[in-house]
Amino acid sequence: MAPMAGPGEDLATQDKRVLSLPQLQSIMKKDPEAYVPEFEQQWSHFQSQMEIFKLKPQKPHPTFSEQVMFLAHVAPSFPSKAAALPNTIISALNEHDEIMHKEMRSTLVSALILLRNRNQFPCIQALPLHFKLFRLNDKSLRDVIFKHIVRDIVEMSRTTKSHKTHNELVDFFFGKLKEHDENVSRRACATFIALYRQNIWKDSRVINLMSAGLTHPDVKIAAALAHLFLGNKTKGLEGILEDSEDEEDDEEAAEINASMRIVGSKKTANRAKRVQRAKKAAVRVAKKKAKKEGMEGNVSFVAIDLLHDPQTLAERILHRLSKGSEPYLFRLLMLHLLARIVGRNSLQLLNLYPYLLKYLQPSQKHVTKILASLVEATHNQVSPDELRPVILHIMQIFVTEAQSPEVIEVGLNTIREVCSRAVNVLNEEELADLSEFKKFKNKGVSMAAKGLINVYRECHPELLHRSLRGREATMALSRGELLAPVFGNSQASGEIDGLDLLVQKKIRRKEREGDEDSDEGEEGGEKPPAGGTKEPVTAKQVMTEQILSTDDFQQMRKLRLQRSVELQLGRKRKAEDEPSSDSDSSDSETAGSDDEAGLQGRLPGAISSDQLKKSKKKAHNKQERVAMAKSDYDLKERIDTKRKQRKGGKNNAENARNKPLKMVTGGNQKIREKMNRKATEKVRGLKKHIKTLKIKSKHKHRR
Repeated sequence: MAPMAGPGEDLATQDKRVLSLPQLQSIMKKDPEAYVPEFEQQWSHFQSQMEIFKLKPQKPHPTFSEQVMFLAHVAPSFPSKAAALPNTIISALNEHDEIMHKEMRSTLVSALILLRNRNQFPCIQALPLHFKLFRLNDKSLRDVIFKHIVRDIVEMSRTTKSHKTHNELVDFFFGKLKEHDENVSRRACATFIALYRQNIWKDSRVINLMSAGLTHPDVKIAAALAHLFLGNKTKGLEGILEDSEDEEDDEEAAEINASMRIVGSKKTANRAKRVQRAKKAAVRVAKKKAKKEGMEGNVSFVAIDLLHDPQTLAERILHRLSKGSEPYLFRLLMLHLLARIVGRNSLQLLNLYPYLLKYLQPSQKHVTKILASLVEATHNQVSPDELRPVILHIMQIFVTEAQSPEVIEVGLNTIREVCSRAVNVLNEEELADLSEFKKFKNKGVSMAAKGLINVYRECHPELLHRSLRGREATMALSRGELLAPVFGNSQASGEIDGLDLLVQKKIRRKEREGDEDSDEGEEGGEKPPAGGTKEPVTAKQVMTEQILSTDDFQQMRKLRLQRSVELQLGRKRKAEDEPSSDSDSSDSETAGSDDEAGLQGRLPGAISSDQLKKSKKKAHNKQERVAMAKSDYDLKERIDTKRKQRKGGKNNAENARNKPLKMVTGGNQKIREKMNRKATEKVRGLKKHIKTLKIKSKHKHRR
């Protein structure tokens, strides 16, 4: 409490009036010029209390805390008088940060943050102190400082665009990223990631500085940056800010958390069942969350595309992985990043494929992720001699009738994706052996084999047997439209891809319109005007003389996809299967990026491990379900019509359902014994059953 008086008041009024610091703070903000003497008095009081505080900083000082926060609030109103306040607080924290009382340290940091929010000192002035405080064992304080740093830089970048300040901050954080202290380097890395996700630091210089952290000895820093370069929008930042050192899978962590909720040391059967149910529910939630994160949008390749020297970075990551001393999940993550860098930039990293070979076993944990990495690391510049040992290994280990159908399907899907990127890997005999799996009894395996045949129908139909090429691919070969791909031979196109298909479509449309006009003229008694036939317009003339619109490019994309599907199906598509040309542009934009992934001339895209796993039955979309609910849909009628339309006899389920009773009872020994029991045995069994029911009825039945 302090006696304070406003200007023009007499001494009697001053003696009666006593103001607290919050009240004084409020009136000083309203009229700062009238309260300059009071501020000087409080400033001298603060300096004396600061000297007392420095004598015993390990003890709490409530009055000093109130004085510091008071000055931090009123300092912007007295800029000339309170200019030394930030330096005073910073020096006190620097001198006594380790031995200072926790509450006093938090108060001084809060005052410093308040002064920085009022723009009383530059951001770079307090950053060394903040990173020094990151070393302390105070989690709440570290979280407060980290959030303040990120928020401060975001606000500063939105208000002022100073390249000098930006470069100073980037250099400072990069220097902290290289330090050996884990708390300091992890917070610097987390700052880079947080600002990158908010589109603040997203230029090529920052990304190339962050790429140096991929070889950092700390596993958490390298893993967080790997998630950033892979385009994961949610993973990475949360893991690096946690104090735990474990690298666990999401499903394993969910199981552990679920089992920890079931308290109790005694292991009963009921508790074991509860634990199992809780684990299964937690795994389902984790899978659903991962699937939702994967469906949020397309994978971002921005960070990988801005790398200045991807070859050197890829070699360093491979050298780190070859040591094998780090956790398996971390190596799997870095392998995924390495494969994407190699495939996106068409790098020559020949030691990568023998390294992948030792992990390609059906019993290997997360083997589908390793196979997905193999697919992403494949491009058309890799020599077939380097890829053939890996493909032959997959054919011998995965694609064999000794394995389960799921393993065969994964192997065939992997070979299909690799061959779509490098066609010359297989020869004619190997492709013929793999094509025989289209007759396999398992539907997933047969579909995977047909997918491989479709890839070669479009890319290299000469390698297929004559009976597997299809009519469209055979006709294209006879016309000379499809040339055999040669390794190292890149074909340069002199026109826009798909423009010839667009020109042919427009010519056909004009011919149809001309025929309709002529038919109408003949019906009305008018003769069509006689004129010379115009020369057909070529694609080069359209490219040089006309301006193509956005709709033209969308139509070219649809026509290219239609042509690709026709080559794969081996026939012209029916009218009901073809997409209408008048469909909305939004639909083509959303589906275009996914559908064009397999077309020739496109950059290699991302592939997930789920795409290589066993195929699942496609569910109806929302529009089909709504239409089905509105219509008079009868499930039994649909089953009957499908049964009538099906060729062949009954399936195994129907045969088992309609099997005669004699065949069911005759082959089962227990049923025969039960039917042949004597009357005394039946009475004895009935009495035993009644006795059991009486015992159970006395106690409450537990599930």
